Amino acid sequence: MTTPVTTLVIPGEGPSCGNNFTMSFYVPAAHQDNPPTPTNPDVYIEERPELHIFSRRFQGFVSDKDWIVTAVQLHDDLVAASEEGIEGIWFMKKYMN
Repeated sequence: MTTPVTTLVIPGEGPSCGNNFTMSFYVPAAHQDNPPTPTNPDVYIEERPELHIFSRRFQGFVSDKDWIVTAVQLHDDLVAASEEGIEGIWFMKKYMN
């Protein structure tokens, strides 16, 4: 397992439509020039430009509400950090159930 793992969530339209989740796993530097070829047609290699990732860690089986609450908390942390004049910060908050 590699970190970070990013998840793109595309909300479903309407009250009974499910969300679409796409998980992306980091390929370590040693394998980036020649990454392993996926054997599942639903798995693909995606190249991304350099980016900074801010995250909050939580564990267990999470509900849609858990995702939303955690996203709001992360947003609030980043806003507070920018208001304090902290730029280019890296931080992780860990909450255990």
